[in-house]
Amino acid sequence: MKRLIASEFQRMIQNRRNQLLIVFYLGMIILSCIFRYIAPGGSYDCVNYNVDLNRLNFSPFAFYEIRIEVMYLILPILFITSINYEQSIGAFRMYVTRPYKKYEFIISKWIVLTLSTFVLIFMTFIISTIFGYLFMPNVSSVRFYKIQQEFSMSGALLYTAKFFIIQFIIALCVLSISSIIGLVISNSIISILAVIAALVGLGLYIKPFEFLDKTTKYGFHVLSNTAPMSFYITLIITLLGGLLVSIFLWQKKDYLY
Repeated sequence: MKRLIASEFQRMIQNRRNQLLIVFYLGMIILSCIFRYIAPGGSYDCVNYNVDLNRLNFSPFAFYEIRIEVMYLILPILFITSINYEQSIGAFRMYVTRPYKKYEFIISKWIVLTLSTFVLIFMTFIISTIFGYLFMPNVSSVRFYKIQQEFSMSGALLYTAKFFIIQFIIALCVLSISSIIGLVISNSIISILAVIAALVGLGLYIKPFEFLDKTTKYGFHVLSNTAPMSFYITLIITLLGGLLVSIFLWQKKDYLY
C-alpha cells in the first residue's frame, strides 16, 4: 500500500488544478489575516461574547474568515479530484487490475487526503500565528470562550493548536461526504456541485450537522466543554460511516464503471 500512497501523493502534487487551489488558499489566508488586522474584533458565537483581538487569540478568528471557502469550495474540489480521478480519465479498469486488494485503493486515497487536509488546515495555523505575533497587540495573557482561567503565551498557543485540530476533524467529515458522492457520481463537475449542495443542505438545515457551517463556533464549544453530545455522535457516525460506505461502494464497482 505504500506505493499506492506514494503514487497518489505524486499525482495530487502534480495536478495543475490542485496547484492553483493551493495558491488560492494561501492568498485567502493572507487576506483574512490582513482583514482581521484592519478590523481587530471578533465574536465567539457570532452573537455575543465579542472580543478584541491580540497576538494570542488571533488565529481562530483569522480562520473564521475563510472557513466557508475551505469547507464549501477548496476541500470538495480537492477531494473529488482525487476520488474521481480514475473514472474521469477512463482508467478505472487499468487501475484496479494492479496487484493490490481492491479496498486498498480507496484507503490509500483516504490516507493521502487526510494528510493533505491536515497540512492545509495547519498552514492557516502557522501563517496566522506568525502574522498575529508580528502585527497584533502584544499581551502577556488572554481568556477564551467560557473558560475562567487566563492563558499565558504557551497556554494560548496550545489552545489554538487544539482549536485547529478540531477544524481538521470537522474537515474530515467533508471528506466522508465527498467520498460517498464522488463514488456514486462519476462526473467530477457534477460531483463537486453535489457535494457543495449536500454540505449547504446539511450545515444550514439539519441541526446535528450545523457544525459543518459553524466550524469555529464548535471549535470554541468543544474546548470549553459546552458542545452538545449530538455533535460528537454525528461526528463519529459521519467519519466511520463515510469510510465504511466508501469501501463498500469501491468494492462494488466493476470494470464497466
